[in-house]
Parts: sequence; structure tokens; C-alpha cells
Amino acid sequence: MRLFFFGISTAYPHNPMRPELNTWFKNLKNKAGEPCCDTGDGQHVEAEWDMAKEGYKVLLKDPRRPTKPGQWFDVPYSAVIDQPNLSGIAMVWWSPSYNNIDGRMTPVWRCFIPGPGDDPH
Repeated sequence: MRLFFFGISTAYPHNPMRPELNTWFKNLKNKAGEPCCDTGDGQHVEAEWDMAKEGYKVLLKDPRRPTKPGQWFDVPYSAVIDQPNLSGIAMVWWSPSYNNIDGRMTPVWRCFIPGPGDDPH
């Protein structure tokens, strides 16, 4: 099994050092055709390919519990972007959703793009 890890941080597509990526970021869309960047910036993310499930998983931290360790979540196929990653780092666009009964956080997925070394094929 190949594992690829990346630090977690917010990604700002309008990086003055790489202006050529502005249009690329703005044009990223998930499989439903929804834009990735319309509602906020993506995050650099620790990601890996899960061979057993034949899909990606990412490590996300609950924004309400920043001192707690992150949790691995399976990325739905509909959120995966199947094009070359020009930024060079795995990224995810998501927001947290909380269960009213136990307060458990689950991600609401917008987009995920694997890093260049994350392609399992």
C-alpha cells in the first residue's frame, strides 16, 4: 500500500507568487459540476489511497475541537477531481456538519483533488 502524507493548512488560490493558478482554481468543479472555490478556500490535506476500498481518504480536524486529533474520512467519488493537480498538493473543499444528538462531526464534501503522487494507477 502506498501512503502519501501532506501537512494540513488553508490554501489560498490567489497566491501572488503563483498567479497562473488563479484561473485554474476558479475553474475546478466536482463531478456534479459544482465549483470547488465558490464558497471558500480549500485546505491542504493529509491524504492516502485506500486499496481495500479503492478510494481516497483524508485526515480532517473538527473545527470545534482543534486540540483533538484528526479523524480519517472516506472521500466520496463524486467529490474527486480527475484532472492533473497543478498546485502540487492534495486539497479538499469541505465544511463540517454536526449531529444534533451526539454532536459528532461529519464532512459535507465539495471537492477533493489528490496530490501528484497520490494516483493509485
